Amino acid sequence: MLLGFVMLLLLTGCNTLKFVPEDQYLLDNTKIEVTDTKEVKPSELKPYLRQTQNSKTLGFWKLQLHIYNTAPLDTTTKSKKRLARNARKMGEAPEIFDAGLASQSMTQLTKALQNRGFFNATVDTSMAFKGRKLTLTYHVHANEPYYLRNAAYYLPQGALRQYAMDKEKSLLKEGMYFNSDVLNQERARLEREMRRSGYYYFERSLLQYTADSTVGDHQVDVEMKMQDYYEDLPDTLQQRIFARQMIRDVYFHLDYDPNYSRQMTSIQSSEKDNYHFTWVNKKLLRDRTLIHTCEIKPGDWYDIKKVEDTYANFNSLGVVKYVDISFKEYEPGLLDCHIVISRRKLNTFTAEVEGTYSAGDWGVAAGVGYVNKNIFRGAEELSLKVRGGYEWRQNGGRAIEARAQAGLKFPNRLKINLAFNYQQRPDEFTRTIVNASLGWSIKRPNSPWTHQFSFVDLSLVYLPYISDEFRSVFLQPTNILKYSYEDHLILGLSYSLAYTSFREKQPLRSFGNFRARVEVAGNVMDGIARLAGVQPGEDGMRQVLGICYSQYFKADFDFAYHQIFNEKHRLVFHGAIGCAIPYGNSKTIPFEKRYFAGGGNSVRGWTMRGLGPGSYKGLTKKIDYNNRAGDLKLDLNVEYRWKVWNFIELAAFTDAGNIWTIDDYDNQPGGGIKKDFYKQIAWSYGVGLRLDFTVFVFRIDYGIRLYDPEYLSYDAPKAWRTAPNGLGWNDMSFHFAIGYPF
Repeated sequence: MLLGFVMLLLLTGCNTLKFVPEDQYLLDNTKIEVTDTKEVKPSELKPYLRQTQNSKTLGFWKLQLHIYNTAPLDTTTKSKKRLARNARKMGEAPEIFDAGLASQSMTQLTKALQNRGFFNATVDTSMAFKGRKLTLTYHVHANEPYYLRNAAYYLPQGALRQYAMDKEKSLLKEGMYFNSDVLNQERARLEREMRRSGYYYFERSLLQYTADSTVGDHQVDVEMKMQDYYEDLPDTLQQRIFARQMIRDVYFHLDYDPNYSRQMTSIQSSEKDNYHFTWVNKKLLRDRTLIHTCEIKPGDWYDIKKVEDTYANFNSLGVVKYVDISFKEYEPGLLDCHIVISRRKLNTFTAEVEGTYSAGDWGVAAGVGYVNKNIFRGAEELSLKVRGGYEWRQNGGRAIEARAQAGLKFPNRLKINLAFNYQQRPDEFTRTIVNASLGWSIKRPNSPWTHQFSFVDLSLVYLPYISDEFRSVFLQPTNILKYSYEDHLILGLSYSLAYTSFREKQPLRSFGNFRARVEVAGNVMDGIARLAGVQPGEDGMRQVLGICYSQYFKADFDFAYHQIFNEKHRLVFHGAIGCAIPYGNSKTIPFEKRYFAGGGNSVRGWTMRGLGPGSYKGLTKKIDYNNRAGDLKLDLNVEYRWKVWNFIELAAFTDAGNIWTIDDYDNQPGGGIKKDFYKQIAWSYGVGLRLDFTVFVFRIDYGIRLYDPEYLSYDAPKAWRTAPNGLGWNDMSFHFAIGYPF
């Protein structure tokens, strides 16, 4: 398995012409050059090409072509047949140049340019050969475009004619490039204007254009009118199209669709004013919540915008799985609105287990979670989570950590979170952290973007006990890190952005995820302290209510790309960087906000918080944990996943990364960031097992150190841990966890 993974990393060296016949050419690259206008961009024309080069992973690597080329030419044995079948199934056959497809591409490019007003456009090609590899360039000559001289409207109805002749909103401007796409956009605009004003039965397909390009030198006159068949429609139908429709009643159908469900004796109903409610068993949402969420109101004119907003409002509720909105004519001029809503599973329970082993040290953590998506029957989402951890050390030390968290999310997207964290390290310290936050999230239906704002994020860190040994090491006046182990207050705000290109309807399409978070803390407290005339103490720090407040800026960026070959094979690339900078009232970042490296989601050749910063060697084993923290972080990971049977999945991975401090600290020698920081990037590799039980994924990873920057501080030649007899238990780590690492 590991050998196969190493092969994947070396695939770029494969012969890309392996399956290209001797008398044919590999289409290595396709280009589009537009020579005489800036109005048309090459990227806009690429969709019209009928043949392009092989797909690229991460924008530069023809990975699937390389995988395809690992198939053996000789398939006389069963093993070779199997290898060839898998390579071709996971890979992508070479794109062999086809002159016929190139000709079709030229035709499509010409039509696309003509639709944009370049009626005299021409396209030709040139070819550049490198052996049997071909680069094909399409040269686009747009020539002089045609312009819109005049737009006339022959429309039978006043509102439609008024919207069409509104020069401020109209997309058709005199002197613009003639563009058939803009004509279609204008039809769509008029349809929306009409359907926003109550004209439920009006459709853009009723409108047509005629264009006359003989009226002048490179000029076009456009006329808009109703379709020819409109005049043949019965008068009653013509009147219906141009009659405004009012909403009479609104019907909410909870957990069943009256159009498709059989008659059920358990259906119950109620009504309030012109709202009607029908449901099965227990009502999903309160009447008030349903009415408030619905933008479609009895007595209002039909408005497509309100329909879209109602979809968005209901889809934003965690309790709603599916919503459908339809209208039925009650009588001419009156519509009844029917909203069908089905529920998601209201209660979910989660469990997680994580374990590590390295150099005789064992660690285990477990947690349980509960989510109720409708706690007060108003789509309020309650989440509770409890987690505990214990660590045994070979030298007899131990550590205990417990965390409890509660969150409440309201349908207006307001979020409240409370958390309590307790850490006990008897040989070092006892710490408690109380956190409260108030935020707001925005996620539009069908949008790949999610925004989260935290307006108030308050943490109180209290250390009731510190051992004498720990105090002598970390709390000396000359130790800059002592501020991380003193009582302090954090009051900040943050903004998070998330993006995904994953599509539920296309689960086997490659996709990427991106997350970014920016956090600023201490500015409000600093302003209050200064206004109150609080003076810095002997250590140069101001206090509020006798407690120092932290001031810093922190930014994190995380990216993952899933290259999916088929339902069983995928390759995942992951990268994460982070930076935290103290300023003002802080000389260092609070310990709980600093970065750590190693563990099941980082560089897996090291245990959690067992790597870095930089080439830092470490102090006594007992208190080394506290020095393994930094202000900068880098993680780079590649993982190949192969589902071998049902719920069993194997993985091979390689990880690189480390943490660094912004400044050089006496008790973290070698930890500061330098120009040659790349020499301190740790590297490991390993294999893993995943058990996918649908509800959760149980994961075991075995990581081995390949390059350990710690040796740079005292025995540089041993940094590469490649000699078999040189590897020890310190160079290996086991990780047990729930869920994928990225």
